[in-house]
Amino acid sequence: MAKISGWEKFRKAVTGSYSEKLTYQLAQEKAEKLAAAKMAEKARLEAAAKKKAAEEAAKKVSRVEKVKADAKKTPSQPAKKPASTGKTASTTPKKATAKKPAPKKATGYKANAVDGDGDGLVQDGTPFERPAAPKKKATGTGGSSATKKRR
Repeated sequence: MAKISGWEKFRKAVTGSYSEKLTYQLAQEKAEKLAAAKMAEKARLEAAAKKKAAEEAAKKVSRVEKVKADAKKTPSQPAKKPASTGKTASTTPKKATAKKPAPKKATGYKANAVDGDGDGLVQDGTPFERPAAPKKKATGTGGSSATKKRR
């Protein structure tokens, strides 16, 4: 810290300023104090950031532990079987289960499918259901060609 002598105090009172040498020393001290304050603030902010990061890491770990603990409680994991009470399977009541109708099995695609029920559709109830092809009318005049003989 620069010492301000009695002469410098007198000069300041008369002229309104210190000597150039003392003014320079005071400016140097002010700059050093400002730099020290900035360094202290930076260190304080870094310490606060480290503390916050540590707290967040601890929260994350606690959340992970909580999820793991909750996962152990899920009913999808096999539970320990209770000790045998002496009852046999025949004496314990069975749960009633509703029987679901068996789903229709998709049969294969049939290129030459026939409309058996006459509704105009072939392969009814399958993913391959489609309109039946129109029936061709016979244009012949009497019997098959194999039965006709030359005369």
